[in-house]
Amino acid sequence: MPLVRGSSMMSLGTWKSRSTKYQRFLNMANVFLLITSTILIFSSIVLIKFYHISKLDFWSMWFYVNPVLMIALGLYTFFVCVYGFLISNQENRCLVGLVAVFLSIAFLGQIFSVFTAMELRNIINNEVIDPGAVINDMKHYGEYGYEHVTAKWDEMQRELRCCGGIDFDIGYQRWRSTPYGMTDKHKVPDSCCHEEHEDCGEDKNIARPNVHSLEIYKDGCIAIIKSKLKNEVEPFMIGYACVGVAIAIVEMITVVLACAYVAQISRRRRRDEIYTRAATAASGEDEYLPALSKETNF
Repeated sequence: MPLVRGSSMMSLGTWKSRSTKYQRFLNMANVFLLITSTILIFSSIVLIKFYHISKLDFWSMWFYVNPVLMIALGLYTFFVCVYGFLISNQENRCLVGLVAVFLSIAFLGQIFSVFTAMELRNIINNEVIDPGAVINDMKHYGEYGYEHVTAKWDEMQRELRCCGGIDFDIGYQRWRSTPYGMTDKHKVPDSCCHEEHEDCGEDKNIARPNVHSLEIYKDGCIAIIKSKLKNEVEPFMIGYACVGVAIAIVEMITVVLACAYVAQISRRRRRDEIYTRAATAASGEDEYLPALSKETNF
């Protein structure tokens, strides 16, 4: 049955109500994702700077991929959320559609990030690090073209108060197997010293561990890191995987509702075009307008 003019005002009110619900949910999702992305960035920085897991790429590539992916994903999601806030009050199909596209990419990245976390957890829990891999990495210390390796070991040794390889008490002796420590000076890096100064590591890698005046750290860096990985990082990865799944679910729901909002805007525009054409063609106070197609409630 045709509707008289005036009923369009009720439809407009209903449309605005539904539109408000979409916008409210998108804003709530943006707040949630903004908070979680900030936590993601902070957590990845802790993993990189405090636990040094990105430096263990000689053990497995996942030690590098996981924290780097976390920080990249956190930054990406953060900027997507900022964009979402900026266009939250705009009834523009293209702008809202971009939110769905961006969050679809974030969803795929989040799923892969959860996968890397579980891989890392399995490696920490089940795999034994190859001592040869550690020595092969240490062999590049001080070598031209491998400045990143030198910086990596210096940073670990200073911050973790350690020296060399994978053993407690005699980790510093692993430097004997490297070109840096095979010279007649029997050196360990100066970053191993309690009080660091030039050439403070000379004649140290041949000293016995029971000598109290070595003035260098004796525990191997990898031994200390492995203890931290087992006791602290492994439970963190399990927790992150659970939270990551929740984030992915919110992102997917947001994508679906953003698409629904775009479809609603399209229906609204088509209906406005129908009323505009009808109003132009109609004359008199009792003119009738075409009936609206029934829309489902949000």
